[in-house]
Amino acid sequence: MVCAAVTISLGTTEREPSRDAGFVRSGVIVLGDSVAHGAGDEHGLGISGWLSRYSRVPVVNLGVNGARTANVRSMLRDRSVQSQVRSASLIVLSIGGNDLYGDSVARVLARFMPNIEQEITMVKVHSVVASLRRLNPTARIDILGLYNPYHHSTLTAWLDEQVNRWDARLIWSFASSPQVNIVRIADLLRRDDRISPLDRFHPASCGYSLIASRIAAAM
Repeated sequence: MVCAAVTISLGTTEREPSRDAGFVRSGVIVLGDSVAHGAGDEHGLGISGWLSRYSRVPVVNLGVNGARTANVRSMLRDRSVQSQVRSASLIVLSIGGNDLYGDSVARVLARFMPNIEQEITMVKVHSVVASLRRLNPTARIDILGLYNPYHHSTLTAWLDEQVNRWDARLIWSFASSPQVNIVRIADLLRRDDRISPLDRFHPASCGYSLIASRIAAAM
């Protein structure tokens, strides 16, 4: 799939998906941080919007800009969210990036003690997945990997390595977990035109469409 597909798809007359937290039955929930929410998408679709186009099933966006694992665990105590999780056939989870790099303290730890910080964050991600499993034992859970938005930084090589290490840790950590799938996205977002023209950090609409396409291909 190429980025030109975004323009073609946006020219259709399909009904836009709801981005609120309406009830879903046997549908898809996109849960987690700003990537889950769709921040930076110049067309306002994000993963949830593109998944709705590709899969033709109800998709609910429960992403929150800036969310960390603690925020998601708190959200999962809400009864309306619990009802939606119980009814979903697929849960797309984007979480961990803000725990690892979301503030100056986290970035210092990531720079000088990356293995320790990643291990601590992995425990938190497992806690989120365990909460989801208690609510819904059978849904497929797709956990998104990380990506490097700073293609031209002097730290690019180091950041790429840390992204690879985190994704590998995710794959290894959930290798024996049934119905948990790790979806790598770093390779999809290596081009500048796939990074948002709005904030130069999050995926562009093109990037989100490619992520959604990769998820939908396994549905």
